Amino acid sequence: MTLSRPAAPPIGRSRAAVVMAFIVCGMMFGSWASRIPAIKEQAGLDSVQLGFALLGSPLGSVLAMTFAGYAAGRFGSHRVTVAMLLICAGTLPLIASSDSFIHLAGALFLFGAAYGSMDVCMNANGLAIERAGTTPIMSRLHASWSIGSFIGAFSTTIALQAGLSVVQQFSVLAVAMVASAVVLSLTMLPERHASTGALFTRPPRRLVLIGFVALCALIAEGSAGDWSGVFIKDNIGGTAQEAALAITFLSATMAGVRLAGDRLTQILGPTRLVSLGAVVSALGMLMALVIAQPPAAIVGFGLVGMGVAATYPIALRTAGSQPGIASGVGIAAVATMGSAGVMAAPPLIGSVAGAAGLRVALGMIVVLLVVLAATAGRAIGSPLKVDEPAVPADAV
Repeated sequence: MTLSRPAAPPIGRSRAAVVMAFIVCGMMFGSWASRIPAIKEQAGLDSVQLGFALLGSPLGSVLAMTFAGYAAGRFGSHRVTVAMLLICAGTLPLIASSDSFIHLAGALFLFGAAYGSMDVCMNANGLAIERAGTTPIMSRLHASWSIGSFIGAFSTTIALQAGLSVVQQFSVLAVAMVASAVVLSLTMLPERHASTGALFTRPPRRLVLIGFVALCALIAEGSAGDWSGVFIKDNIGGTAQEAALAITFLSATMAGVRLAGDRLTQILGPTRLVSLGAVVSALGMLMALVIAQPPAAIVGFGLVGMGVAATYPIALRTAGSQPGIASGVGIAAVATMGSAGVMAAPPLIGSVAGAAGLRVALGMIVVLLVVLAATAGRAIGSPLKVDEPAVPADAV
């Protein structure tokens, strides 16, 4: 007697499952980012050391993402998403207990490898669901990530009020992530594309241009997430609660724009939305740095997130819709290029901050955003229409 494989979950349940994946992924980021000042102090690091320690996460992501795209095609984006979430949960207590540069950098490397792989695979799964449905959902999925990030940052505010240590907070979070992984294993869409060709190959020129867009958006978003709390607490005399509130507001503004992002893309077009958003982000960063008061900095960093909120989903949708390239591979290529820039940003910002101050270092992000506004048209162009259906996992 042979047991038949269970049928794929209904598309509505699968859509809810991938939304859940984005939310829990965002919760991990929001909780970690809002605790950076505390972990920096716990590990006894200065700004330069922190910048190089933060390098561990994007380095792990860059090295793992190409394999994640291949694994999504080979084993299924749903399976790899669940596996990577479990690994992320296991690394959270390691990050929370970091007491030195080596400890923190190593823990972030492991976390980044799993987190980056999960990012690639849940985006591939979301794109498959978008193709199976009737309306775009990618921006709303990334809104779910921002909502999760808001929840994570807000939970830090509650943890601070309750007097919980970083270890205690992250241990609770890890348990929640494990429970989430169990639910996702039962509800995500079983999907994969056949992986053909070499694992490592030179990406087409169009993917490189799209990758540059992703790079700019991720550097701006990541700089606001990684350094806003440090800037408010260490540079302009804010409190730990105000530093955590900056991450909360950043996540809230990004969530708001991403909830409307699919509709805004239809109204303005992807190119105009990316360009206008880059201008808003640049103005927000200038506001935070020039006024240099905690309330203005909180609002300014929120505007940074608001402006680039729709850019990364647009880049991933375009990358995952390239003809002749499996969605997971296209997404992995662009995510890897974007993360390569993010990898260089923390030590660069930290080094410049050590020499000239964090205000000057973050000022470089303004220049990058101006470049993004000027080059978005060439990179994104017209949206692609791809009717390639997702291949059910059991059909490959």
